[in-house]
Amino acid sequence: MKRFLRLGALLCLTTAFLISLIPNPAQGQESGKHYVLISNESVDDYDFEPTGSLEINGAQDLKNEKYPIDYVKPVNKEKMNGQPIRKSLSSVKTAYKVGDSKSFWVNNLETDEYYQISAKLLYSGTHSYIWVFNNQITQDDAAKLGKEFDERIYPLIHQYFGKESDVNGDGKINILCYDIQDGFDGEGGYVAGYFDPNDLFTGNYSNHSEIFYIDTYPLMGTGSTKDVTQAYETLAHEFQHMVNFNENVFIEQKYPMDTWLDEGLSMAAEQIYKGKALDDRIDYYNQSESIAEGHSLLNWDYYGDTLANYSLSYLFIEYLKLQANQGDSIFKEIINDPNNNYKAVEDVIKRYIGSNLTFGKFMTDFRAALLLKKNHGLYGFKGDPAFNALQPRLYEGSDTYLYGGGAIVKSIATPDSFTVPKNKGAHITYTVLSDNSISPLGLVVYPTSDKDTKVSGMTETSATVYVKIGAKTFKGVADHTGKFSVTIPRQKAGTKLAVYTTDASGDKSDVVTVTVSDKTPPAKPTVSTVGDNQLTISGKAEPGATVYIKTGSKTLGKVTASSKGTFSLKLKSKLKAGTVLTVYAVDKAGNKSASATAKVVDKTPPKTPSVNAITSKTTYVTGKGEYGSTVYVYYGSHYLGKATVQRNGTFKVKIAHQKKGRTLKIYAKDKAGNRSAYKYVKVK
Repeated sequence: MKRFLRLGALLCLTTAFLISLIPNPAQGQESGKHYVLISNESVDDYDFEPTGSLEINGAQDLKNEKYPIDYVKPVNKEKMNGQPIRKSLSSVKTAYKVGDSKSFWVNNLETDEYYQISAKLLYSGTHSYIWVFNNQITQDDAAKLGKEFDERIYPLIHQYFGKESDVNGDGKINILCYDIQDGFDGEGGYVAGYFDPNDLFTGNYSNHSEIFYIDTYPLMGTGSTKDVTQAYETLAHEFQHMVNFNENVFIEQKYPMDTWLDEGLSMAAEQIYKGKALDDRIDYYNQSESIAEGHSLLNWDYYGDTLANYSLSYLFIEYLKLQANQGDSIFKEIINDPNNNYKAVEDVIKRYIGSNLTFGKFMTDFRAALLLKKNHGLYGFKGDPAFNALQPRLYEGSDTYLYGGGAIVKSIATPDSFTVPKNKGAHITYTVLSDNSISPLGLVVYPTSDKDTKVSGMTETSATVYVKIGAKTFKGVADHTGKFSVTIPRQKAGTKLAVYTTDASGDKSDVVTVTVSDKTPPAKPTVSTVGDNQLTISGKAEPGATVYIKTGSKTLGKVTASSKGTFSLKLKSKLKAGTVLTVYAVDKAGNKSASATAKVVDKTPPKTPSVNAITSKTTYVTGKGEYGSTVYVYYGSHYLGKATVQRNGTFKVKIAHQKKGRTLKIYAKDKAGNRSAYKYVKVK
């Protein structure tokens, strides 16, 4: 099966979350099946970490079917720093009428080579032109396709996702129908359609307009008769990509959205258009071995099981929509968020689902929902029957490595029949689950930091939640969805919180112990004066914090502050005067301080000036010195004169006649106040 690359967004700095907060089921409770969910909660899709060797006491092949891949051609990043076509060309707007022919640049996706084809305009609608190559669909089919786009797809995408660009000012979107050269040989995957952002910029191979490339073979059929209705979902999918690109690149002036999120939103567009769940994505989830083996949500697999990424992205976006309970309007919120990566989703999570719920933890909850499919709470799809078809994807090995956003599920005999390995990665979490773990007294507690005044989570509807801190107990009541939030005084990092719930019958859950995490950044470091003549940089910072010292994007080094809060970094070479240093501290919890800046000062004295011979008839002292420095002439303690060294390195100091035999003292001082050694010259 062919795999195709597309442009991903720039990676953001990883924020680490170490979470292991799901309690074991009640002691002695053995009914139902039990699992351990092992998740890499890192938001860095390239963070490849070991699960550790899991000790527990006591493949099917993919179906050989045709699956469509909807594609976004990579765009030159340098172009995105420029302007769209409308702002860089004097006039590109052209009116076309049915029957006109036009040449288009298209791409052979198998070889990544551009070539030209000529297509005829068979439909001109309110919002679209339908161009057809080599009569591969009829004029009636072109009109059918165009009307569906104009009357249904166009308004739906505008309503739930946003608006496209209009770089050539014609108010139309070109839809080019032809056999996309994707290497399809009768079976396996194929490209149903693609959107090429290069068309929105000037440059080679640009068609200078908004355009979708839609496949006629095999998408519309493998015979001579074509079914254009098969392209409707693809048009909805690609239109979201176009709208997304316009918002993030042209309007926000940033890079495109991360692939996994952009594709998830495009499949959400398909579902809105269809009015029902995408069964093919659910079916593929149920048969993908790579998903059972830990396939990452975030790390888009360009060369392996790409279809697994499509399934995971689709399921995640629908899970997010159902948990946020805002309907399809949530998608436009994500697109309009100033962040174009996981942070856009985290903003939605904190706004509608849980203010203390992190994206990393939410990814783990998503994997639990795929397994348990509960009707309420975070471990399910809110009772949506479309997702009841999801089947458990269980891992058979004992250990593996997971990318950020990856997860595996192991079946276990009882909740206490395994040991969390010590050799697991820093972001790897272990969560015990049972098929009855949410009812009646399951308890999920979200991370609590030293900045929080609430303990939040999920439990049984209307259960009473208790938070015990030392001898004091605080309580609250879960709402009708099972969410709870108990107000507590702000606690120091490292404080242990004991959380448990009781229901109306008086049944009590297990106690979940939560350690308050450190989210307070260290104070901004102070930096001692740094001269261009020294090889150390020193200052003060929070004891035990790691101090980073940078100049521009280059890191000069890092050093750990002592128990007294002092630090000193030895440099490999001296720094030039005027160099600006950026210094910040990161504590052991990963919190970063504000940055201090320091400028390297000039502490290097100028060289001793050279002086020409002086006689009793001399009225000018001349010679050479450091450009810009000031040369002073003295006889004993008597000041005789000064002058600035010129660009050619010479100076000329006017003095009165001096008696023969006198010794004059001459030195240079630079703009920073550094003084050279003295030059003594005897008057002849």
